[in-house]
Amino acid sequence: MSSESIPPILSASTAVVGDAESMKEAGTGTPGDIIIRSCATVGPALWIELQGEVDHLSARPLRTVLAAGAVHGIAHLSIDAWRVTFADSALLNVLDRWSRHGRSLHLRTCSPAVRRLMEAARRVGRPGTSGAFGTEGACP
Repeated sequence: MSSESIPPILSASTAVVGDAESMKEAGTGTPGDIIIRSCATVGPALWIELQGEVDHLSARPLRTVLAAGAVHGIAHLSIDAWRVTFADSALLNVLDRWSRHGRSLHLRTCSPAVRRLMEAARRVGRPGTSGAFGTEGACP
C-alpha cells in the first residue's frame, strides 16, 4: 500500500464537532457528536475513522468530508466505525449518497450499534447496504 502526500481535505476545525477543550481533555466530543478521528487519502481512497454518535444533527461533518472527497475525485471510501456508539438512518443516508454515484464503500470495522443498524437495513432491503462490508466478521 502506498501513501501519497496530499494536503488534508478539510482542516481539523471543520471536520470535528464539539467543544475543542473537552475533546483535548477527555479525547471525545460532547454527547451527540460525531468525531472524525482520522481522515486520510491513500491513492483514490478516503480512509475515515469515526467516534461518537451519528444522527441527523451530528452527521454534517461526515457529509462535508465526503462531499469534499467527491469533489477531489475520491472514488473509494473505507470507514472504521468501531467507536461509533449510536447510529440511525442519518448514517445510512450519508453512505447511500456516497455510493449512489458509482463510488465504492467499505466498512472495515463496526461497533455493535452500527452492526445492528446495517443488519436492520439489509433485512428491509435498504439500497446500498449489501456489498459495503469489510472482511468476514468485521461488519455483517
